[in-house]
Amino acid sequence: MAVFRIILTTILSMTVGMEVLRCQSIDPQTIKIVAEAEALQLNGQPEQALQVITKGLQQIANKPDNLAYLYAHQSGLYVSVDSLVLGKKALDKCIEHARTSQSPEAKAVSQRAKAFMYLRLGQPDEAVEAAMEGLGLLKQRAHNEKIGYHLNYLLYRVYSGWGDFEKMEKYILTCERYAAQLDNKNLLVNAFNGHASMYLTKWRSTKQQAYADSSFQYLLKSLAVHQQDSKDVAVNNFVITCVNIANHFLEYADNSLDQRKKQAFAYLDSAVYALRLSDSHSSHWINIMGIKAGFALQENNFSVAEAYLLEGLAKIADDQQPNRSAEMNAYQHLAAIASKKKDFQSALNYQRKATSIQQKIFDQRQIFNAQKLEVQYETEKKNREMAVLKERSETRRRQNYLYGTLAAVSLLGLVFMFLSYHFKLRYSVEREEKLAKEKEETERNARMQVQLEKEEQARLKAEQELLELRQQQLQKEVMANNLMIDHKNEMLKRIQSEIVAGDRKQLQKLLKKEALVNIDFEETRSHIQQLHPGFFSQLTEKAVQRLTPLDLKYCSYIHLKMSSQQIAQLLHVEAQSVRMFKYRLKRKFGLPKATSLEVFLQEI
Repeated sequence: MAVFRIILTTILSMTVGMEVLRCQSIDPQTIKIVAEAEALQLNGQPEQALQVITKGLQQIANKPDNLAYLYAHQSGLYVSVDSLVLGKKALDKCIEHARTSQSPEAKAVSQRAKAFMYLRLGQPDEAVEAAMEGLGLLKQRAHNEKIGYHLNYLLYRVYSGWGDFEKMEKYILTCERYAAQLDNKNLLVNAFNGHASMYLTKWRSTKQQAYADSSFQYLLKSLAVHQQDSKDVAVNNFVITCVNIANHFLEYADNSLDQRKKQAFAYLDSAVYALRLSDSHSSHWINIMGIKAGFALQENNFSVAEAYLLEGLAKIADDQQPNRSAEMNAYQHLAAIASKKKDFQSALNYQRKATSIQQKIFDQRQIFNAQKLEVQYETEKKNREMAVLKERSETRRRQNYLYGTLAAVSLLGLVFMFLSYHFKLRYSVEREEKLAKEKEETERNARMQVQLEKEEQARLKAEQELLELRQQQLQKEVMANNLMIDHKNEMLKRIQSEIVAGDRKQLQKLLKKEALVNIDFEETRSHIQQLHPGFFSQLTEKAVQRLTPLDLKYCSYIHLKMSSQQIAQLLHVEAQSVRMFKYRLKRKFGLPKATSLEVFLQEI
């Protein structure tokens, strides 16, 4: 019983329509619509899934990203039920909206839908090209694992048809990694089943039991996912895995018939139990009963095998979309069983039914081929139109290149003529430039000479000012020292007179007072030395009469904000004398009566 291939085809047709909505530009409503459609598709209800998508397209706002996703899903659903024309129309709308979208994910989804269409049309080379372009688009932004999963799974399918084991392994391993990253149990089960199919393909070409065993191990991995998270794995995926494991015991296991039958029937019973609790594909029944019939045939129990097959056919009798190939295969096996039982009339009836179903399959194939030709024609027509547009664009580009070349040649000619015309003037121009440079050099040297003279004058002036500053500083020091000498001389005279008088207490009082005066004198001396350099010269300029050294001395004390009492102590005169001297100074500066001498001197 050729069951495994039938089951594998079911896996591929179911999973290829599922899509992802992880792009940030997709609305939550679109995510909800696609999730509902996927759930219906997994339960074997593609028509209801199409209704959900069609209704969703009427509700979704005119956003290119959302529409591209929905039309891609709609196209996949139409193609999965062999409605190629409608699938092509949906694909064209998907591509149109993806083209106006700024999202690489939306463009990648359109390429996935295109690759699936090409694969269904029997154009694997174009399918590979579209899938690779989709993967390239995903690399432009953060990678979308689920779209990447489906693109890689399409590539796995193409290379599975070509029997390229290395490429099959490469892409199915990528699918497994994406499924694990997404933590999507259904995708992971599908990837494990893909591994099992890959190793079974290798077994068919080599007949090495190790490959059959590897296939079986991956089927067990798929079953383990369901056992760990049964709620997250669709019933269809679980039933497919159970049937494939049972088929392994039927065709590829090498232990005894009783052991193989016992193990296979245990898995089949699990599949039957799951089917009875769900609305999944009824076509699974013919596969389950077919495997049971296969074991009965190996036991040469033809009546039991016939009963199993008839039961399976009865289960799918009311199926609106029956698996015609499985049905025809069952009737052919029934005809063979009837022949072995020598029941030739029943064999003839079974064969007639098989032939009738074969005719239906042929008619369906004809309809499909007609759609395929129509879609291929439309596709080729669009491709030719695109080729014409590209050719026109290329011709226009070449014309622009030619015109550009002619313009460049003309420009070069004009440049050559221009250079030729000016070449004759080049020598004279260079000569004039040389003379101009010599003249400029001469003028520059003259300017430099003038600049040097100015700098020398400035240097001499600075030296002169420095000497004047030093002279003024010395003058201040001389003033301070003279003041000290005068004070000390006066003090010595007073001490001498006190000694002659013999008044010891008066002498001690005089010495103590002198110590205090010395402190004030040192501070005064420091202030005198800190007077700004132009102070005395400004005094001389502002005075209307000649100033004596004593005048300058009084002016400096007043400028330093010393009181009349302090000045009197320093000069050993009475405070009244100091006030009289200030009055004379005010007259020498020609100050009005209302002007304060202290303010005038302190502002200098």
